[in-house]
Amino acid sequence: MARTALRDSLPQVMAAGADAGPMASLLAAADGMHQPISDVLDHLETWFHTLSAPDKMVCYLASWVDLDWLTIPETATESRSALPGGTGPLRDLIGESADLAARRGTVGGIVRFLEVATKRTGFTVQDAGGFHLRVTVPAAAEDVVETVSRIVSATKPAHVTAEVTVATAAPHPETKPEGQP
Repeated sequence: MARTALRDSLPQVMAAGADAGPMASLLAAADGMHQPISDVLDHLETWFHTLSAPDKMVCYLASWVDLDWLTIPETATESRSALPGGTGPLRDLIGESADLAARRGTVGGIVRFLEVATKRTGFTVQDAGGFHLRVTVPAAAEDVVETVSRIVSATKPAHVTAEVTVATAAPHPETKPEGQP
């Protein structure tokens, strides 16, 4: 709310002295208190869209779609993303939460969740028999194994056990000098 709008809402007797002195200071302070609220209300829709919401709101939105287990509480009212890429992957997971929830517990659902959360591809999920899954992390994603383990534990069917392994990098073919077998 602008200072002139506040001044205009005052009775005439008070508005007459509002340009100087204590009343001007009071109006400036009141205007400063209202401004952040006005900014939020003027652009309220951006707070609920995963791509434009402030980072502090993204973790709150994650709780709306049962993804708050991917956040770390910082204070009583604020959290941060536990994913390696920060809030970016969390924003994408919230955006795809309906599809991910529909596919939860399936091989395709686990793979898709891992791809969106880690921004990496090449994950494989295999039925190892006896209600056991084997999740293979590509060698290029070895740095996110802890995150992958946490995600697999949360998204696999409850009656299934799972192990997470890292694929070994394919050895590079050795180049031999010409004339050598």
